[in-house]
Amino acid sequence: METLKNICHQFQIEKTILNIEVLTSGHINDSYLVSCSNDVNYVLQKINSQIFTNLNNIILNKVIVSSHLKKAYLEIGSKYQIAGFIKSKKDTFFIEAYKGCWTLMEYISNSKTIERAKNEKQVYEAGKLFGNFISKTSNLETEQIIETLPKFHSVPFRFFQFEKALNYASTSRKNEAQELIDLVFDLKFEMFQLSELKEKNTFPIRVTHNDAKLSNILFDQDDNGLAVIDLDTVMPGIVHFDFGDSIRSICSNTVEDSENLEQTTINLNYFEAYCKGFASETSNLLTTKEIDFLPLSVKTLIYIMGLRFLTDYLNNDVYYKTAFETHNLVRAKNQMALLKSAIKNYEEIKVITYRNFNLKNIS
Repeated sequence: METLKNICHQFQIEKTILNIEVLTSGHINDSYLVSCSNDVNYVLQKINSQIFTNLNNIILNKVIVSSHLKKAYLEIGSKYQIAGFIKSKKDTFFIEAYKGCWTLMEYISNSKTIERAKNEKQVYEAGKLFGNFISKTSNLETEQIIETLPKFHSVPFRFFQFEKALNYASTSRKNEAQELIDLVFDLKFEMFQLSELKEKNTFPIRVTHNDAKLSNILFDQDDNGLAVIDLDTVMPGIVHFDFGDSIRSICSNTVEDSENLEQTTINLNYFEAYCKGFASETSNLLTTKEIDFLPLSVKTLIYIMGLRFLTDYLNNDVYYKTAFETHNLVRAKNQMALLKSAIKNYEEIKVITYRNFNLKNIS
């Protein structure tokens, strides 16, 4: 704790530090709740420099976007909040100490995170808040935001990584994954479409979160959306990245490493709730072409995640943390089962999407 206190004291805080406790210890970053006198609290975060190598630009993105949102919310008296960043005593927004890179942020009180949705209200609120994020950053010049993880949601790039892994994979791992490998090749043509359309400038480039999952939202105690958090992956992108990944992670009937593949299906009631919330904030902003391809983003983002898990399995598990030998294979099978469900229910997915965005089916 003394080490963490020493780190905190390098930032511009005046209150006495009373306690520091682990807030989250995630797959990427470690976060700590810093409790100070007069009920003033902060979040101290250690950023994983092995994953995020371009730290200056990542933190710059986070500061620009959070400052922009804070100003926007204050101007309209919004109920939404955003955690601002505290400067260091050297007038920077991060420090390097104890073999790590550290930031200190405001703590949003009376809030909670939810790992897995329990009802449609939570899903609706998630859709509304992520839609609000897209809406309220729409007047922020994307040129100010740096692409810190190039090709992060590029299917051609992920497919290239997959083929490279396939060339070097062991025979046993290829045999275990053969059914998934075949499916990846079978769906290749359709799954390349969004990336190709993006390269042709079919869609506006927007500020996107790029990790739009439920646990990256703060809720109040009544399950109302309160704040978008974890801006490490904020970059210029297309709206489909956030929409598709939210559906993938929020609207599955199982967790992403469940081996119950029969139950790994799209929850269409949750999908309807998310669409309703997202559309309430973005329907007047998005172009007809953007809305038309939202359903394809659902399939595409599931495919990307399944492809990434499969690639890591073929690479002998060098990227994702695993709890057992076939963990990545299980994850890949889960995502591909979810993709099959999305394909099976695709017409209904389109109907729900277009109805909530008041758009006739033009695909």
